[in-house]
Parts: sequence; C-alpha cells; structure tokens
Amino acid sequence: SLILSSCSGGGSSSDGNSTGNSAPPPSPPPPSSAARLYSDPAPESLTVADVERVISLAVAEAQARNLPSTIAVVDRVGNVLGVFVMNGANLGLKIPDAPVGASSNTDLQGVNLPAPAAVAGAIAKAITGAYLSSSGNAFSTRTASQIVQQHFPPAPTTVGLESGPLYGVQFSQLPCSDMMQRFGSFGAAALIGPKRSPLGLSADAGGFPLYKNGVVVGGIGVMGDGIYGFDPNILDVDNDTEEFIALAATQGFAPGEDIKAERISVDGTLLRYSDATTAGLRGRTAQRFAALSGSVGNLVRVP
Repeated sequence: SLILSSCSGGGSSSDGNSTGNSAPPPSPPPPSSAARLYSDPAPESLTVADVERVISLAVAEAQARNLPSTIAVVDRVGNVLGVFVMNGANLGLKIPDAPVGASSNTDLQGVNLPAPAAVAGAIAKAITGAYLSSSGNAFSTRTASQIVQQHFPPAPTTVGLESGPLYGVQFSQLPCSDMMQRFGSFGAAALIGPKRSPLGLSADAGGFPLYKNGVVVGGIGVMGDGIYGFDPNILDVDNDTEEFIALAATQGFAPGEDIKAERISVDGTLLRYSDATTAGLRGRTAQRFAALSGSVGNLVRVP
C-alpha cells in the first residue's frame, strides 16, 4: 500500500489545478551556533629567549645542589628545542636493580646504558611532561610513575589491586608501535609532531610541562644522577635532586595550581605532581644564558 500511495500522485495546487507532484517541504533553518562556555586561548609557543631562560634556571639549581646535569627542553609536539650538558655531568644511564637485589633482575632491570644515554633520558622526561598535559591538567613524570605501574596506587600495600589507568601506555612509543609504523620516525613520512620519545614515556622524577598564559607549550627534563627508574611507593615523600632542578626551571612557566595533578582524583586517589616544592629551591638568580654557554656547559647536537 505504501508503494501504491507513493505512485498515486495528484496533489492540488494553490490555484486548484492538479499538478501531479506535491510541493517540496521547506528547507530547515540553519542550526544556531551553540553558546560556548570557554573561548579558545591565544596560540602560544616557546621563544629562543624562553628556552634559554628555562635552561638557565635549571643550571642555577643544579649548581646550588652540586649535581651537574643534562637539561632538555622540547616543544608541545616533542621537537627538541635545546639540550644543555653541564661540565662533569654523568651521561650514562642505569635501570635500577630489582628491589630485592640484582639476583632477581628481569627484563631491563640492572641494565647500564653508556653515554650519551642521559641525553635520551632527559628528552624522554621533557616529552612526557608535554604529552600528558593540557590546558585542563598538568602531569609530570612523577604523575606518570603513579599511573603506568602494574598496581594502582603503587605502594607495597597495594599489590594485587588493579593496574594503573595508563598501564602499558609506554608501548605506544616503541619503534614497532602502530603509531610509528604508520607515521615513521624519519624521512618524508615524519610530521612536525608528535615525535616519538627516544625512551618512551618516562616515570623517573624530573620532568615537567611548561606553560605560557595557561597554554601548555612544551616540557623540561633533567638527568643528573644516572638512575632512570620510577617511584614504587607513593606513601612517602621523596627528596629527589633532579626533580628540584626541573621544578626550578618551570618558574615563570608553571601551570596553574588548580590544574596540577594533585587536584585530580582517580578512583578516590589523588594524583601526585611533585614531591619537590618551590620553598625547597636553593638556586640563586639565574645567570644570562650567554654567560653559561661554553663555561658551565654546552648545547649538544641531537640527531
């Protein structure tokens, strides 16, 4: 019956004459633009002077703590903007032994990577801070340590609980991952970003995002002690020198207090942003970068 009625035709026009076709329905009005709660922020990026300032702040804190370090700064999509190696910095990198001793090491536990592995470690920390952060949340490598481990929250008393919210995310950065297989690391297939982290996402304290006017513009990463590990126990407060050095570098480029990880709850657990505090910083006023380059350390080339 539907077919027959659709073929019967015979509507009436306004003048009473039969047209054989119905008048087309009126076009719907265009949708009204929905009111927005927030306006888009103005684009921001790190300038050369910004990068030099970040490095100078980190160097001042490293000098005050007597820990020559490798300092890396990246942009929002992982492009390396500068790597500064202080004179005497430890350029090696070691994965810590198993908690119960080297005899129980598995996989990469206990592995020593020769120089300049610390450069890769610092870059990985900086990229982690940049990639895991946004205008709505600021995550550090300490935050990453909390959410990528086998149990959440990570502590000796939580063994057997569920995995961290981002457990296994490290695999997305491997050379054999689907992202890298599609876009490639080098050549014409490589985009301006995101760039693959040389050591994947880092869980070693000492990496933070950098912000300008509330917009995440990059990250800072510091390697100085030669140990590339993670925090297996969030129930205590660590005194991590690399974290203090990296935190010093964020002065003037820090996120707002209301978006730091410690304001964000996951399954009833507040995340951690930093065990280091600005009150604990020791660095004097940072010197001009021109006075540091060549005397305190040097920028190094990164493939």
